Amino acid sequence: MADNNGITANSFWVWTKKAELKNPARSREGEPVWDNYLYTAPKWMLDDGLIQDSADSPQEGQTNIFDFI
Repeated sequence: MADNNGITANSFWVWTKKAELKNPARSREGEPVWDNYLYTAPKWMLDDGLIQDSADSPQEGQTNIFDFI
């Protein structure tokens, strides 16, 4: 049985590339998850790699220190 315990994001949850590939009609990488899971989502979604904290999600056009090394 899947673990349905809720896990809370530091900011809010966004979809990953894996989620987009699995369900492109409803999930796009970097976009917020459904409203009912925006701040607290089932642990299995994180374990399956479908969501990540928005603070950990690179934004389009955003650079990081490794771009300059």
